[in-house]
Parts: sequence; structure tokens; C-alpha cells
Amino acid sequence: MMRVLLAAALLITPAAFASAQDTAPGPITATIEIDAPVSEAWELWTTEEGLSFFAPASRIELEPGGIYEVYFLPDAPAGQRGSEGTHVLGFQTERMLTITWGLPPYMPEVRPYLTAITILFEDLGEDRTRVTLTHSGWGWDGEWDAARAYFVTNWPAVLDLMKTAAEGE
Repeated sequence: MMRVLLAAALLITPAAFASAQDTAPGPITATIEIDAPVSEAWELWTTEEGLSFFAPASRIELEPGGIYEVYFLPDAPAGQRGSEGTHVLGFQTERMLTITWGLPPYMPEVRPYLTAITILFEDLGEDRTRVTLTHSGWGWDGEWDAARAYFVTNWPAVLDLMKTAAEGE
């Protein structure tokens, strides 16, 4: 009897997963090429000084499990400053950084949940770098849709800010 139940579950499971995958909100990906070496692009995302292109304050401990908080409103009360309670998941120096990411404080339905961002750094030679940011981990409906729409627009703008900072424009 147990084998029959297990076999039935195995037959149902792939279809259930396929259905969920067909409707799952996909990751957001934004890419930019900059006229700067990989080492400079890397420092913009992995140091508090570098991240100032993006936000007025941050706290970064570049180690697995280390803090990676970005404060857009550093003087606001705790929990309202920006991407707080977020961490480094992993990295490969000058190649890849993966962090958790907090959603906007004004979205209380989704604020408690963390998403994930992976930033890839590709050396194109001649002091050029391709930076690809992928933001994943989206839920369905309500504020999830609004949060995802917000980042679809904002990640390309952030990469433009990074390009300006890297190229000194």
C-alpha cells in the first residue's frame, strides 16, 4: 500500500511543480557595461565607501553570513532605514556577490520577507566590466507584485548610478 501511495505522489508532484513554475514570478535581471576594471566595480558593491553611490550609509561585513545593510534613510527609526536585517550569503572575490535583500519599509505585507540578489562581475578586458544583477525570491499577488514592479524599474537606475560613479561622470 505504501508503494502505491508513493508512486501516486511521484506521478502528481511533477505536474504540480510545473504548474507552480508556469505562474511563479521570475527573477529581475539588469545588466550594464562600465568603463572600469572589475576591481573598481567590485569595491562599489562590497565596501561602505563604495556603496555610497547607491545610498548615504551602509554596514557591510564581507564574509559569509556577514551583515549587508543599506540605509536609504539612515536617521529613520530602526526597521525603517532601508534594507535592514540582510546578510552576505556568499561571494567569490571580484566575480560574484550574493546577499539577502529587504523590501521597502512602506510595504508592511512583504517587509518581513527577504529576497536574494546575486551580482556577477565579468572582466571584458581593457578595463571594462559587465555587471549583472539578478533579484529573485518573489511571492505572488498584493504587495509582492508592487514590490517586484518597483525593483523592475529601480535596478537599472541603480546600475546607471554605479556606472556614473565608476566612470567619474
